[in-house]
Amino acid sequence: MTHVEQTFLTLLQHAVTGQSSETFTYSFTDAEWQAFTALAYRQGTAALVFNEVLSRKDVMPEEVRMEMRSTCAMQMMKQPRLQDLLQTTFGTLQQHGIHPVLLKGFGLAELYPRPELRSWGDLDVYVGPDQYHQAAGVLREAFPNSLHHDEEWEELKHYNFVLPDGLVEMHRVSVKMEHPKDKKIYYALEREATLPERVEHVTLREPDILIPIPEGKFNMLYTFLHAWNHFVDEGLGMKQLCDVYLLARKTYEQQNAESNQYAAYMKRNLTALHLMQPWQLIGYVMVEKMNLPARMWTGYWLDTASPTGSSRRQREWLQTHGELFFRRIMDEGVLRNEAAERMKTRYADRDKNLKMSLLRRKLKTLRLRIASSEWLKVYSDDYARHMLATAIYRGIKRLFKKEEVVLY
Repeated sequence: MTHVEQTFLTLLQHAVTGQSSETFTYSFTDAEWQAFTALAYRQGTAALVFNEVLSRKDVMPEEVRMEMRSTCAMQMMKQPRLQDLLQTTFGTLQQHGIHPVLLKGFGLAELYPRPELRSWGDLDVYVGPDQYHQAAGVLREAFPNSLHHDEEWEELKHYNFVLPDGLVEMHRVSVKMEHPKDKKIYYALEREATLPERVEHVTLREPDILIPIPEGKFNMLYTFLHAWNHFVDEGLGMKQLCDVYLLARKTYEQQNAESNQYAAYMKRNLTALHLMQPWQLIGYVMVEKMNLPARMWTGYWLDTASPTGSSRRQREWLQTHGELFFRRIMDEGVLRNEAAERMKTRYADRDKNLKMSLLRRKLKTLRLRIASSEWLKVYSDDYARHMLATAIYRGIKRLFKKEEVVLY
């Protein structure tokens, strides 16, 4: 890890925990300041880290200081608009007997010492499959001038509404699960955790308004899975991992009285969904790089006392592949590198697409999806097979327009 990366992680940890960084010392050259700001943007945590730097009054080029101030100010200006968007959306849906649940980023805002510094893109609202079409109709009627459309690869997951104060993603499901076995397990957990009698509530600094969020154990599973899907499909940055870090601390403290139940819940469902190794990889960053106490990442392999057998092999695997995983996060951040982006968009050019037959275009998409899963083999044979099967299943489903294809 470079000096710039180590400094970035230390300041980020201070920012998300509220600890003072006044006693922490470092020095940067002009080139290192440029690398530091680029890393902060790449990780999606610019305002969080820049505010921490500005509060320390470190010596830096004046143009860097002005850029940091501007970034923080622009980020803080988004908070009131999103707050209004949240109240408008939830109020409109609840008036029609719909029970929305707030997901991920904005639902975790209160875990941050300065919620307004977390970067925001949109508002994620879960309504469930039963109320999905009714909720879409309510928002279309309430906001007739909104732009709304289904995304090509996520038409079964959420619907987009561009409302006056920002973008709302209205979710039919919290995560799109492709394989029938995964659907059966995950969606049953999702339905149970979002029932009106099971949800938890946050205030989001508005004491007179309670906003429902998913039940605690499931929320931890979902937030982790959301981060892992970012890594597989789009690119994972410390923005998503800060959410995971803070929620892991909260969930551990919240579930501590029944820690055996929490550990059993996570182990059972992570194993059933082929996610135990991804759980360990993200745990490696949480514990080894962000100093989360290992006990707060339930079932963490490097916290195992036994020095022999499968435990030793698990440790060796995690130490090797955890570093590969962390290196990829630092290098790519919230967006894939240019080579991966070129691969994803190679056949998106309109002129090329018009020259291909419909069947050939779908076959190209299938081959690209299979190729995009190949790199997973370096991390986990078991999970690579699962992802490869999922990629093939996804491609075959679109190619032949089949609703269900069982591959294993």
